[in-house]
Amino acid sequence: MNVLEFIRRNSLLVLIVIAAVGLGLVMMDYSGKGSYFSRDFYIQVNGTAYSYPEATALGENGQQYLHSLYSATTGRLRTQFDKNEDDALSEDEAAAMDAWIASHPETRHFLGLLSHMLNVWSYGYADDAAVNTAVNRAVLHEESAALGMAPTKEQIDLYLRRMPAFIAPDGSFDQALYRRLTGYVNGVSNNAQEAAFRSVIADMMVTEALEQLLTDGLHFQTQSISDLVDMLTQRLSGKTAWLPAEAAPAPAAPTEEELRAWWEEHKDNYRTAERRIVSVYTLCPGEGSNIESLMSTADNIMQDLSQANGKGFDRLLAAAAENPENEPFTYLTSENTSHITLPLSTRAAAPEALQTPVEHNGQTTTLGDIAFNEVESAPSVEAYQAAEQAGTTDETASITQVRGYFPTKDGKLVFLRVEAIEAPTVLPFEEAREAALADLNRERAGRALELAAQELFAKMEAALPEGGVEAAMNLATAAGATVADFGPAGLGDASELPEGCDPQALLSVPSGKLAPLVLRETGARITAVTGRSVVDSAEYNAAKVFNLIPMQNAQLAEMTLHQWLHDAYLRYKVQLSEHIKLNR
Repeated sequence: MNVLEFIRRNSLLVLIVIAAVGLGLVMMDYSGKGSYFSRDFYIQVNGTAYSYPEATALGENGQQYLHSLYSATTGRLRTQFDKNEDDALSEDEAAAMDAWIASHPETRHFLGLLSHMLNVWSYGYADDAAVNTAVNRAVLHEESAALGMAPTKEQIDLYLRRMPAFIAPDGSFDQALYRRLTGYVNGVSNNAQEAAFRSVIADMMVTEALEQLLTDGLHFQTQSISDLVDMLTQRLSGKTAWLPAEAAPAPAAPTEEELRAWWEEHKDNYRTAERRIVSVYTLCPGEGSNIESLMSTADNIMQDLSQANGKGFDRLLAAAAENPENEPFTYLTSENTSHITLPLSTRAAAPEALQTPVEHNGQTTTLGDIAFNEVESAPSVEAYQAAEQAGTTDETASITQVRGYFPTKDGKLVFLRVEAIEAPTVLPFEEAREAALADLNRERAGRALELAAQELFAKMEAALPEGGVEAAMNLATAAGATVADFGPAGLGDASELPEGCDPQALLSVPSGKLAPLVLRETGARITAVTGRSVVDSAEYNAAKVFNLIPMQNAQLAEMTLHQWLHDAYLRYKVQLSEHIKLNR
């Protein structure tokens, strides 16, 4: 037995046990608490009740500011590496930026910290990351007060000055970014917005301190984690057989009665596409302004809108445009309205206005993707249209329907508000018949392939003891499968492995044995590992020490923090309103 086989049989088991225990703790069922929910609060932590606006401010602000810090950091880098200034990174420019980040550990650590913070704060029982963030920040406040670890103003200032987001190209503190995020305009501070921002920074500091306190340098034993990383990054060689679906016997065509019975059982799969009504609000920089300076005004608008629970958008825009302390901007459309409300549509057939590319969390996406993927609830179309006739559509809105602001490539800022959602409905049999027939035929063909593949797999396994992998693969060839050698291939790169291979299965299968059968719609994959090796190079050893091992230890620390959060929910008697959708 070589060392990789020993590691495979031992360290993997340890990893699986750790992951299973951690997952069980993280996802432990919280059902049964619902009978204690009250309509008098949106969330409650340690007896402190938070109203919907208060919880929304905690959650939305927490998410928004972490995203803003991430976008500010990556946005500055994108500008730095966008050599042709076309507002898009080519493959070479993106590769250069990635290489720069890799060689600057402070920036890499900071971006990883923001992602880590989002993961930790988004953890919870609600189906909405912002609600979970509100709960977790409230829990942090209670724990911070109990331990006496609330950071001082001077400590927050020092923390901010060390953040790569606030380090300008010349090494100085980026006062302009700080003022933008805190609503400082024309020499006047927005005290509420600055307090909200600094509260988020304080909670980041408390989260880091608690994690350090809880883990206290917790990490895997050095040699064990080194061996484990070797196992996870090992390179495999082997033989693989691909049995195409055509090699299986063709199934019988279903009768009309069988088809109707099958549709009745699966009719929930045949629904109309969800449709949405979306309003788009566009801010254009005025004379003497630009998109960067306009962001501070957009921050103010978003804060005011959050306080108003998403209502009065038109009024807030008009007031902001008339306020001489704000950056000048225009917002009226050619029809002299503050926004355009797009007709009811599906995502696939969304109007051209929703196809507009925008920057979001350091990535380029479209307004349609944001409108359809990031807003979970809105009034029904019937309720919205009734309110529209009564002239009260603004009264039906809430802050959870609003997303923004997003920079466009032509130098504007866009807000979205999803006005209404039409839920999908079940299609009648006549309309769903062709799709149901195709699915039933596909299912029957899949069963035929599965039976043929299982029969072949059993024969190949039976041939291993005497004839080895070669004899097993000869049986596959005789059954109509295509057999080929592969490797050495890395588990982390799917392009190096045969199509359809399961890296986790290859990781755990002993050499000279068959990995579990993998079924695909187009065929079945049967694979055997014949050899294992580890790359022994200076580059790999450096990556293991500075990247791969720290990643494993970071996951262990995050798992520990999730366990602490679960315990804290019980200690502080966290309760959620019955109106909050839980994540089951």
